Amino acid sequence: MRQPLTFFLNGSALKVSTPTLAPKLERWAQASGVDAHFTSPTLKQLPKAVKDAVDAGRLPIAVGGDGTAHQLAQCLPDGASFAPLPLGSGNDFATALGWSSNLTRALEQLNTAQSMPLDCLQASQSNAPVFKTLSVAGWGFAADVNREANASTVPGSLQYPVGVLQALAKGGTRPVRLTIDDKTVIEDRFWTVLACNTSMAGGGMKFAPDADPQDGMMEVLALGDVSTLGLIGLLGRVYFGRHLGHRQVKLWRCRSLVIEPLEEEPGTWSPLLAEGDSYAGAASTRFEVKPAGLSVLVPTPAHR
Repeated sequence: MRQPLTFFLNGSALKVSTPTLAPKLERWAQASGVDAHFTSPTLKQLPKAVKDAVDAGRLPIAVGGDGTAHQLAQCLPDGASFAPLPLGSGNDFATALGWSSNLTRALEQLNTAQSMPLDCLQASQSNAPVFKTLSVAGWGFAADVNREANASTVPGSLQYPVGVLQALAKGGTRPVRLTIDDKTVIEDRFWTVLACNTSMAGGGMKFAPDADPQDGMMEVLALGDVSTLGLIGLLGRVYFGRHLGHRQVKLWRCRSLVIEPLEEEPGTWSPLLAEGDSYAGAASTRFEVKPAGLSVLVPTPAHR
């Protein structure tokens, strides 16, 4: 790795201690002869910090989990690359690309990683872009779990299971209209609807086992009108990717998806999630595949 690097550390991450981690990265950079800078900007400061790094010819490195990578990717200029170091509570995006969650191993991978064009999903509301999705974005129960987990004070590894239990106590199926590729319309009750660019989310749950971020398509997963007990059983199967044969699990491959919640009051639309971050819902949210919309460093096959 000869390109100068800027490591973006998430100072608010629960699992990653910036004061502990930064010296380890600094020692690696010195030993490897890498020109490295280290920064921990706030979300407000992040766009300028990313732009400054890219303008200076430095490669941004997202040090943390899915949320850290997600926020950094929102700020990347078109054509710029970045790399994720998966050291957060949830590392599904980086894991799907072959990155190790062991710091020493991940830094070894970084030495030989190569840039690769990957698809991303663009979410828009009222014809205005809202966010880019790297791996999985969703509506309904999954967004509720995400919100509860983010608000939880339990340790990182337990946040998601606790979020599931809290969301189950509050939630159920909701009526929604889905429009697939601007032609197929489905109106039904679903627990959740997920637009998947990669296979995993939620700490290793294989919602769309065959999703490929280089095929120009997304996979849309919807969990239908099962009982609460049935949903718990389905979630257990999702960890192994064995849920797709269930009669209440729907899957579509497409290039665009429109989600329109039904029977909800304006201003109280169900929220959305993307890589652990929450976004306001709307009367209509459109997801569209942007082929090769990201440039991401991935480990070479010999180092995966």
